[in-house]
Amino acid sequence: MNKRLRDKIAKLDKECPLIPYTGSSMLFSAVRRMKAEKERKIPVENRSGFAISVKTGKAANTMTETEWEGFYAALSRQLKRDYPDLYEDLFPSKSGEKSRNTRRVK
Repeated sequence: MNKRLRDKIAKLDKECPLIPYTGSSMLFSAVRRMKAEKERKIPVENRSGFAISVKTGKAANTMTETEWEGFYAALSRQLKRDYPDLYEDLFPSKSGEKSRNTRRVK
């Protein structure tokens, strides 16, 4: 892994920490991190393996791009269904409004 990629991942670790304490915080932090990794074009094999698919048994960073996209979409739908306020923080419905990716989940 090159230095530029390591620096991107280090920045993600600070901006989007993974929070394993409760169901809502695990799901929110996993989707937030996956969204940030996708936006920054981090290669799948260098992305976090924090989220593991129950369906395939694969960690997110061991999936193909297509599997990863489907998994990310499924987790995003689950977040929207189960925790709509947290989903709104990541994917605001009002055009032009920025998400609040720094929200702390307890």
